[in-house]
Amino acid sequence: MTRRHTWTVAVLLCGVVLATTGCTAASGKPRAKASAAVSASASAAPPSCESGAVRWSSVRREVRLTEVSPVVQVRKSDGWVTFHTGLVRNVVPRVDTSGGIVSAHHVLAALAKHLKWGDDAEGLAAPGEESADRELHPMKIDSLGHTGRLVVAEGIHVVDASFTVDCPGRDVYGSVTTWFGNSRASLACGVDPGDEAWVREAYRLTCGRLSR
Repeated sequence: MTRRHTWTVAVLLCGVVLATTGCTAASGKPRAKASAAVSASASAAPPSCESGAVRWSSVRREVRLTEVSPVVQVRKSDGWVTFHTGLVRNVVPRVDTSGGIVSAHHVLAALAKHLKWGDDAEGLAAPGEESADRELHPMKIDSLGHTGRLVVAEGIHVVDASFTVDCPGRDVYGSVTTWFGNSRASLACGVDPGDEAWVREAYRLTCGRLSR
């Protein structure tokens, strides 16, 4: 998917109400007051941090289970078997800050660079690109002559991180949740699924409690 939009994380809106009843343009006083009010509002607005350096205090990556299929009873002669997955959870990308004007794109570009992807943020989901909005397709798996109760699962790679942005005269603190890519797994009920947490979760949801 293409992610070229810039998302504003925090915006402070200042409104100025002008009272003009009973005044004439010739006096010039209402205009002078309006100009002063606008100048005061502009000076009170938080400084832009769009070019501020981002420092990372914690970055955690994990695969999180998002879809799983019902159990399918497979026979030795079935060959390719189609599995239809259903939604387990929705991962919602977000960027939160303590103040200032910092765009999500600026934060995600800095995160991509921190992950050693260069400064291209298009591989990371931005606010509004929820994982549940992905189009789900049936999965076809070659049973390879196996028999038994089989399940397929899908997860996405999630990043949770906290950061500090160097803004003019102060620091702005924030956190980000985003996702990228996906992983798939097929498992058989009654067979230990291994140590990956998201695969073990899929097993518990479909096959039941593990023996260990």
